[in-house]
Amino acid sequence: MRTALIAALKRTATGTRRGELSLAGRSVLARQVDWLRSIGCERILCLCEHVDGEVLRLQQEVEAAGGNFQALRGFLHLPALVRAEDDLVVLADGLLPDPAIAAPFFAQTPPRFVAALPTSSPLVADHPHDFERIDAQQHWAGLLAMRGAPVQHLADFPPDADAISLLLRLALQAGTPCRLLPGEEAAPVGWLLATDETALAAQEQALITRAAGAPDWRRPSQALARVAAQALAPQGLAKGPQIAAGAGAALNLGALAAAWWGAGAAALALTGLGALAAALAGSLGRMAGELLGKGASVVRLNRLDMAVDVACAAVLLIVLSPSGTLAPLAVLGPVLVGLARLTPSAGPLAVLADRAVLPGALAVAAVFGYLPHSTALFSLILLGGLLLRKPAGLS
Repeated sequence: MRTALIAALKRTATGTRRGELSLAGRSVLARQVDWLRSIGCERILCLCEHVDGEVLRLQQEVEAAGGNFQALRGFLHLPALVRAEDDLVVLADGLLPDPAIAAPFFAQTPPRFVAALPTSSPLVADHPHDFERIDAQQHWAGLLAMRGAPVQHLADFPPDADAISLLLRLALQAGTPCRLLPGEEAAPVGWLLATDETALAAQEQALITRAAGAPDWRRPSQALARVAAQALAPQGLAKGPQIAAGAGAALNLGALAAAWWGAGAAALALTGLGALAAALAGSLGRMAGELLGKGASVVRLNRLDMAVDVACAAVLLIVLSPSGTLAPLAVLGPVLVGLARLTPSAGPLAVLADRAVLPGALAVAAVFGYLPHSTALFSLILLGGLLLRKPAGLS
């Protein structure tokens, strides 16, 4: 069994536990647990003073998801919990390792290493008590993986000793090899020690930017949604996807009502706004899945896209049949939406096929009385783009 040991003991200058500091809407301790479970740790042991606050909340969260989380007041029970054949991963209090940097350490099965930093590292200079000296050239980087057998020797030490420091020494005495963090940087940007709120601020913004993704202005609605989602994070991630999805549904219902009452331009404008709201819901949902660990099911992106397209097609069908009876040429509306759906997002016609741009352009055409002509023209343009597209597999 691969077991992980973390701690929620050290405090910031203001008295807050390091593990309780928030990073992009989730606590440092929760992010440590998420990462440890992602690398295959089946059981999480957490050293703490009291089983309360974030430790208790996280214990309930992990157990509700079917995981194993045990909070320990002291390390006296560790020898009984960790078997000799187990793999033990130890993470320093408040450390958030970069998954990409740490991944090579776990390529070996079973993993056996003590991650190290050079003595010249700024991390060592700034936090000498957290990154302990290993030898004349190296300091501990806050992460190690060792055999479970040396853990039994913890019973020989007084209960007020530093368990993490003891395990580091026991791992070294057992011959666990030291391995420097990969790369040429002495202080990797992603190797973060959460000592206070200031230390987390820059990392939080980097996480939010990465989760939002780079906006692609060939799809303006998606690009605007990503920019807006980045501005709303992290506060807007918990309820934002549902609120944006609800707003999109309300706008589309308003569009259908406006179309039924003959306000074609307003109906199409509302459809475009509904598409923007749905795109925002999708962007917030993706960010919530990555930053808060809620998974991609927060907002079903494919269902949102389909709902937006169906609403747009229905609005066009109604608006192009102003007399209340279905006009034969009104089917061009759903045909246009279908062609836009088939248009590649990276193609030259991606802007015209955008779910917000297309109804917006048609709304302008409706104001000047050219909606049927514009619908036919846009259909021909998109159809031509699809017909001229190079078939897949041809060079």
